[in-house]
Amino acid sequence: MPRKPCAQPGCSRLVEVATGYCAAHARSEKQDRDRPSEAQRREGRPSRTWYASKGWRGKGGRRLRQLEAEPLCRLCPDHSKQLATVADHVVPHREDYGLFWFGALQSLCKSCHDSKKQRAEKRAGRAGGALNLPGLRA
Repeated sequence: MPRKPCAQPGCSRLVEVATGYCAAHARSEKQDRDRPSEAQRREGRPSRTWYASKGWRGKGGRRLRQLEAEPLCRLCPDHSKQLATVADHVVPHREDYGLFWFGALQSLCKSCHDSKKQRAEKRAGRAGGALNLPGLRA
């Protein structure tokens, strides 16, 4: 059967005409092809553009107002309060415009947001219930 060079730029391995990529590049090419573009991710999740907006991130935006009003992390133990860097939605907005812009916020440090809060949200999502964290107001 005739062979041709791999379609990956710079690769000179020979492959079957029907394939296109050598074994080394076939997997990475498929991953790139299957990975959604930034535009597709934004389409499926409008909150990506909300988080980037001036109303959220800008001077006087909702995030900054929350962090100024409550500068310490709500979930850190009292003896080791950290400076908050994340304005977190108490009730996950799940792409709901009203909850995103008008729902209650709480200030968290990045560590608490990325571990405790995310873990609680996943648990609540599986159980279909509400979040249950000490210090978390609903």
